[in-house]
Amino acid sequence: MPSPIGHALAGLTIAWAAGPPADSTTSADPSGRSTDPSGPRITPLTWACLAAAVLPDLDLVHYPLHRTISHSFGFTLLIMIIAAGVTGWVTGRVRWRAALVVGAAHASHILLDWLGVDRFSPAGIEALWPVSHHWYISGWDVFLPTERRDVLSMRTFGINLRAAVRELAIMGTIAAATWSVRRRRRSRVQSSAQDVPPPPSGAAGDRGDTSDRRGRYAARSE
Repeated sequence: MPSPIGHALAGLTIAWAAGPPADSTTSADPSGRSTDPSGPRITPLTWACLAAAVLPDLDLVHYPLHRTISHSFGFTLLIMIIAAGVTGWVTGRVRWRAALVVGAAHASHILLDWLGVDRFSPAGIEALWPVSHHWYISGWDVFLPTERRDVLSMRTFGINLRAAVRELAIMGTIAAATWSVRRRRRSRVQSSAQDVPPPPSGAAGDRGDTSDRRGRYAARSE
């Protein structure tokens, strides 16, 4: 099964790909236009997605539960309900979109484990709990297995290093591409906003009106 590195990268990718456009802190000039050309940053939604993506492996503290309840879409639904409740408590209004994004981050853990290698029996995860207690695994072996026993041995280090390199090559590339696309999209939006001329200020309008009145008065005097 993938390591926390691969799962964290998946959560980060979900946050950047599906997060709201305003997930970055921006500054503004006096006309109200954004002046920050940077891409997506770490926000509360990003932290929530990272936590949801690595959360299932906390069941390792009680190994008989590993790859069962917390690795299921039933648990994904529970995560979404909790996220919706938290957004309602914090902001005063339930943010269902944020809840869906956090739920997708948790579901990414299920997907990566399903695509991984499991050397223990029964192989796979109880992905459809509580509807089904069957174990599911793709057999495609996209992600290499990791070793959690005897973590200080060179053998374990070598196994986990190979797995981490594979995860960085796959998920790191996807995360970097997502960040790049999101950054270009923000840059285009900001460029479009800067092309729109700011509305005239009240002072300018007053000066124009005053000038017009003076011109009309001078014309009548002549």
